[in-house]
Amino acid sequence: MTKDLTCFIGLKAFIRNDKDLLILHNPLMGLDLPGGKIQENELDLKRALQREVREETNLSISVGAPFFTWFFTVPTDSGHRSAGKKIFSVGYQCTYISDKVKLSSEHDWYKWINKDNYRNYLKNSSFAPALTAYFSLKQDSK
Repeated sequence: MTKDLTCFIGLKAFIRNDKDLLILHNPLMGLDLPGGKIQENELDLKRALQREVREETNLSISVGAPFFTWFFTVPTDSGHRSAGKKIFSVGYQCTYISDKVKLSSEHDWYKWINKDNYRNYLKNSSFAPALTAYFSLKQDSK
């Protein structure tokens, strides 16, 4: 029996604005971060992530170094357009540059969270290890 090793590559932006981090809420999936899957022929991953962030939040960001990777399968019963797909995700440290958050139809709310309150948003989230890793990083003070 051959295992299906096909997976998509997802990019997620951990957008820092001073000491706060932007999280989103997807009504089908729960907690989310700006980003998405790369498209065919997108070879510049940082530009792909900037495109996804602009589409989902209207924000301009600078994309820094990747700092965390994880693998997950979107639940088949989620109703999400990616249901059943395997996704290898790469989390990038990003910095807010400009514009106001204006959500696309994919998300219904957003919050800026910080090291003191992020644990309140981890319940049943596939992002829990990534958020814990993010808030464990040494952040330069602004």
